[in-house]
Amino acid sequence: MFSDFKYILSKKLLLAALTVLLFLPIIYSAVFIYSMWDPYGQTEDLPIAVVNEDEGAEIQGKKENIGNEVVDRLKDNDKFKWQFVDNDKGLDGITAGKYFALIRMPKDFSKDAATMLEEKPEQLTIIVKKNPGYSYSGQSIGDKSAQAVKDNVSLAIRELYLKKIFQSVNDMEKNSGKLTDNLKKMKTSEEQLADGSSKVSNGLTALQKALPSPQNQSVIQLAEGSKQVTSGLNQLADGTDQMTAQLDKSLKQLKERSFKEDNAKMISDPVKIAENDVTEVENYGQSFAPYVLSLSLYVGAIAFVSIYPIDKRMGQPKRALSWWAGKAMLIGLYGLLQGLLLALFTIFVINIEIDNTIHFTLTLVTWSITAMFIVCLLTAALSNIGKFFAIIILILQLGSSEGTFPIQLTNAFFQTLHVYSPMTYVIKALRESIFGFEGNIPFTTSIAIILSIGAVMIGLLYITYLIKLKVPWLNSASELKN
Repeated sequence: MFSDFKYILSKKLLLAALTVLLFLPIIYSAVFIYSMWDPYGQTEDLPIAVVNEDEGAEIQGKKENIGNEVVDRLKDNDKFKWQFVDNDKGLDGITAGKYFALIRMPKDFSKDAATMLEEKPEQLTIIVKKNPGYSYSGQSIGDKSAQAVKDNVSLAIRELYLKKIFQSVNDMEKNSGKLTDNLKKMKTSEEQLADGSSKVSNGLTALQKALPSPQNQSVIQLAEGSKQVTSGLNQLADGTDQMTAQLDKSLKQLKERSFKEDNAKMISDPVKIAENDVTEVENYGQSFAPYVLSLSLYVGAIAFVSIYPIDKRMGQPKRALSWWAGKAMLIGLYGLLQGLLLALFTIFVINIEIDNTIHFTLTLVTWSITAMFIVCLLTAALSNIGKFFAIIILILQLGSSEGTFPIQLTNAFFQTLHVYSPMTYVIKALRESIFGFEGNIPFTTSIAIILSIGAVMIGLLYITYLIKLKVPWLNSASELKN
């Protein structure tokens, strides 16, 4: 039963190699996780070329330069490493990979902005150049830089026009106040005129009574005309009074609102995002860790069968059970140590924040042992061909386990394979243990599935050794002398 352990101890070079290989998943994980620890949090070091050719234009009666205003805003923006250059230098830099994006504001930038309130407004154009052949991931970050410039342009134009509109409202408020004062004065004059006209009418009426009858006709006409003038003046005064009341109401409403520069800025950018995520992810490395850790343990299993003759038997065991037991103990112990070392390294050296370290360690150890039995079974059954199939299985899991992008973004083949991929459940269990949530497959279910796969592999390994003992030519081919 312990012949495999005796064999390893007798081969000092093999023992040293297996000891080193125990750390292969650690090395593999560390290289990948550290290399992509926080790429999206380091965009302030990503150079973006900005070319401002805007010549400015008169907007609402004042000379403006939108390009210059955007440049000033970007100087206060630390999301990217903005480089303000001319077009020739920018083109040379984007071609050589010096810049990850070239963003140019053409000479008629402000001129187009001046048409916003015209019958046929012109949309502003920002010219963006990238070099995805140099760095495709850099291109996606370059897209974000272009969006940042676009947002600043939109913000600058909204602020500009709102300031103009608010200034017009403030001017209208002042002029309306003056108009109200003048209307009130006019009403007083109209009332005075009406009162004078009424006195004239009264005087004409008295004159009519004093004059002889033949002369009364002209006085009567004058008195009637005076009364009509008085009536008209009274109606005009009433109309002026109503107009004044409406203006007073409008002015009161305007005074209840603020049309200052701060209001213009707030309306131009009124929405603030308050994030309240279900889980908290510190950086890209932490989110990518479940995929890399599960992958590294499987790679460790492939490395193990590459140097240890798992398909050979030590000595001449007469029973398949003793052959299987010796191999299973070695495989299980190696898987246990490999998974435990990786868990400890991740927790204490990589220092990833983990919500449930017990679940995290259990998942890595369980998967490490299971992956060892998957690869060792294939190798024990098919030798080098089995190693090839182990690599094929790894490749299929890379595309179907949802380690990087959502499975919905892959094709139908990988979506179908998704539920049959062991790494699918490893990654889900690791994510839940790291970030502290319960997904569509609970942690206990994922662990049960991984354990079930491991148990099946252990059983099939016994059957493999049993068949090899029963078939003479397979038996001799599997024997390895000490």
